[in-house]
Amino acid sequence: MRTIRCMIAAFALFLASTDPSMSQAPVRVGVFDSRAIAIAYAQSPAFGQEIQLLKTQFQQAKAAKNDSLAAQLETKGQTRQKLLSLQGFSIGSVSEILAQYKDAVAGVAKDANVSTVVSQYELLYQSPEIETVDITEPLVKRINDSPRISAMLDGLKNNKPLPLLDAIGMKSDH
Repeated sequence: MRTIRCMIAAFALFLASTDPSMSQAPVRVGVFDSRAIAIAYAQSPAFGQEIQLLKTQFQQAKAAKNDSLAAQLETKGQTRQKLLSLQGFSIGSVSEILAQYKDAVAGVAKDANVSTVVSQYELLYQSPEIETVDITEPLVKRINDSPRISAMLDGLKNNKPLPLLDAIGMKSDH
């Protein structure tokens, strides 16, 4: 009798595990277009302040005839521009940008009910149990809510990012 009860319990567990209504909800992952984040940041007050500080430091170094520091700052500016090109035209990481908006990212993730947030270009594989949710627009709005940025982002949807190698080779005006 005990054996029959154990078999019935095991069979009930088996049925419960195969019942779709008993399955767990999929894991939700928030994804974003990293180019959109870079573009929004490049037009933001925070980036403007960063660049203004760099320009001020450069001018002070030139005025003090500190050619070594001026050269370092000039190189830093050129490197910053190159990085922004990689981020805005290709798939360069924007994790340092988003780190400045950590609370905003957490808020968007919570609003979208996602477990984690990752660039759509870094998500190389996902199992069928994973559901992706595009959170690009709400993230961008937390960085820069300008209507001008919204218009720029519409153009991204129809254009694929440049391969990194091509973006590295781009000439930039500084």
